[in-house]
Amino acid sequence: MSKFGGWRLFRLTASAREKTVAFKPSDLLGGSLFMIDLPAIKLCRWSAGLVASRVIFLSLCFVALGVGSVDAAKQAQSKPKQDLVISPNPLLLMDVDTGKVLYHQGANKKWYPASLTKLMTAYVTFRAISAGELSEESALSISAHALSYPPSKMGFKVGTKLTVGNALKMVLVKSANDIAAALGERVAGSEPEFAKRMNHEAARLGMKASHFVNANGLYAEGQTSSARDMALLARQILLEFPQYRPLFQIPAIRHGKRVLRSYNKLLETFHGANGMKTGFVCSSGYNLVATATRDGRQLLAVVLGAPNTQVRSETAAFLLTQGFSRADMATGAGVPIQEDVLFGSYDAPTDLRPETCPQGQPKWVATVDYKVSYLEPRFKLMEPVRVYTGIPEKKIKLPEQLVQLPLLAPKAKEVVSVSTIHIGKDTGPSRLPRSKP
Repeated sequence: MSKFGGWRLFRLTASAREKTVAFKPSDLLGGSLFMIDLPAIKLCRWSAGLVASRVIFLSLCFVALGVGSVDAAKQAQSKPKQDLVISPNPLLLMDVDTGKVLYHQGANKKWYPASLTKLMTAYVTFRAISAGELSEESALSISAHALSYPPSKMGFKVGTKLTVGNALKMVLVKSANDIAAALGERVAGSEPEFAKRMNHEAARLGMKASHFVNANGLYAEGQTSSARDMALLARQILLEFPQYRPLFQIPAIRHGKRVLRSYNKLLETFHGANGMKTGFVCSSGYNLVATATRDGRQLLAVVLGAPNTQVRSETAAFLLTQGFSRADMATGAGVPIQEDVLFGSYDAPTDLRPETCPQGQPKWVATVDYKVSYLEPRFKLMEPVRVYTGIPEKKIKLPEQLVQLPLLAPKAKEVVSVSTIHIGKDTGPSRLPRSKP
């Protein structure tokens, strides 16, 4: 790629017998695929060598691009739509109210939880607030350890202070790794001590496949969970702390001028969706715990190890749609989630890194046009919720009777001492009034 007059030129090569060549400019026109005639490329390169106006050069090149894009559009129209292929990795669908599992696949198999871990981080924090250890107005500070974590993160500098309430929104919506670590430090004194609390709660809830090492879910040796365990935890949060349900339904937060959207696309593409959390590391693939309520009934879907975000969302939407519509999945159907022996063996986790990140980074996957999509066109659920750093000053509210007191105190009367009383011939100590016994 070379420059001409500040404009970048793509230099493409092809044999003499090739008529067209394809490329994907990821930063042009939404990443569309263009088919460009080689004579047009030669024309652009020839124009670049002339001392001509930039307008003429751009006109010639964009004509070539326009012709190619029409051909690409025709090919896209003729491309057959695909069926949704359900992943062989762990899946689960549960009725939240009854606690019965309507469908499961490998639900006990251990899996890397990624940022689904933050559900446990939130739960331990909720428990600490309930016990009076802290409140949503309590302050926490960003440490060097917390800031050292890689994205997703807020990136506040060391020493930045914020409230626990704002931190929870950043963790559950933005999935901020640095804030999750700082929250753990505030609750337990250090992240390792917080992980001990996480594991204590996991054992208490019967999450037999789960072990936590950190507060954010970034890959760590020995950190695992399962589809059943995540469903157990999510249900416990919903039932034990209904006052925090709105936190999981926020589709975006606003900090200053930045709008940071939730990775849970179901919130604005699946009617009735109201939570909960996504997760991704290369070893886990794309994870999701999703809840939705229709006609007063709330269902919960767990998808682990999806190959990309689109399949993750479509699979969760498919499971939820089946649960709401099928007669054999009506209220009362299913098996109790507490019966762990019904959900298979506790196999070791599968490492998806070679498939998900073959070059060390998540591989690019084209959007698929499905024959049937269980997602709807994006709608607006609510405005982004504002979050803040800093600790707001508490305003002291005076009682009503104090507020109505006069602004100026009444003037004090002058006190006359005994020494200032003048004793004349008509007055004297004998004529002063006697004190009463």
